[in-house]
Amino acid sequence: MTAFPAKPLAKTETSMIQQIEKLKEIINQNSMGHLPLPYRVDLMKQIGDTRTVQKVLCECCKKACSCFPEEFGAESLLYNILSEMDSYLYNNKGTAESILVSIERLRNYVEQSVDCPEGMASWAIISLGYAIRYDAASILAIEDYNGEDDDAFDFESWNADFICSIACSGSNPFVETGNVEKRKEYWLWYVKMVLEVSQNPNLKYLSLPVFKSPTPLIDIPVRHQSDNTIEAQFKDILSYIMDCEPQKFKEGLEYDILFVSTVVDMFSITSSDGDRITLNTKNCDKICNTLRDIRKRMYQKDPKQGAWFQVEIFLKNKEQYTFNFNYDNLEQLPSFFQEPDWLLGMFKKFPRSKEYTPLWLRKIVGRRKLYLT
Repeated sequence: MTAFPAKPLAKTETSMIQQIEKLKEIINQNSMGHLPLPYRVDLMKQIGDTRTVQKVLCECCKKACSCFPEEFGAESLLYNILSEMDSYLYNNKGTAESILVSIERLRNYVEQSVDCPEGMASWAIISLGYAIRYDAASILAIEDYNGEDDDAFDFESWNADFICSIACSGSNPFVETGNVEKRKEYWLWYVKMVLEVSQNPNLKYLSLPVFKSPTPLIDIPVRHQSDNTIEAQFKDILSYIMDCEPQKFKEGLEYDILFVSTVVDMFSITSSDGDRITLNTKNCDKICNTLRDIRKRMYQKDPKQGAWFQVEIFLKNKEQYTFNFNYDNLEQLPSFFQEPDWLLGMFKKFPRSKEYTPLWLRKIVGRRKLYLT
């Protein structure tokens, strides 16, 4: 067999390998096990290609999420977005604009959890979304940058690579030293990954886990939060609704009264012929306040059963009406009210036991210790 000489490395590839070896020394010598931002900026600029830099940041997010398999399983809101980004970067599926819409929707929700390592992994995914939409400017084109380290910037400006180091090590090195070995392990993994991604930018370095079997549905127990007093209060408010502006309610028509409430309220009345009934602001405020008070009274009867998000009342007249309370159905809620941070805020105000919590709401609650026992 004839032996062929190995193909010589390109000059830029040799330079990258040499730089990676120097960075390993810097990481090992750093008292915090940290790789300072100036070195990472230079490294990313040496790569030069924006899409490859974005892939590097995506691999960091996948690494961080792998540290928290329970938090970032198939039911995770953030897993779905990370999967969307991964498909965009490696398979050209979707658009940067749609990714921006996804992360903007979850940003406020994620910000409520950045005080824990798994919360920082979620925040890294948000950061990655901005890096995808804005051409990785947060590391390739930092405004007025003069070689500062990560601690010189607000956490909203941190790059996903640094955020993931906090998630993987359990702490911010500029706040508390924490686990130096875990941080060092992460950054040594990082430089090795950067080298391989720069050499093979079309190959995924890490793969997201694939979840095939759907999660079984949960049977929510029957609730018992109403009594004669509650029913009398509803009857009183229905009489008030019809009497405050009686000329707007026509005989022979039925009316659909909808009240939705999380951090904000929505109240509407629609007749069976499709007309929208409007009431003045003073009357609407009184009705909304009363309905919120009724919900609170119902919740206090048995808090573990939770509080409803909306009530729909089908009204024929003052004596004939039916109620439909929505505690668990996300799809029934108007899309405007499906914001995760709003729904989480509602859960914090009216916590319930896990057995009364549907799967979609469990995703939003995550591992937060909010359930009633």
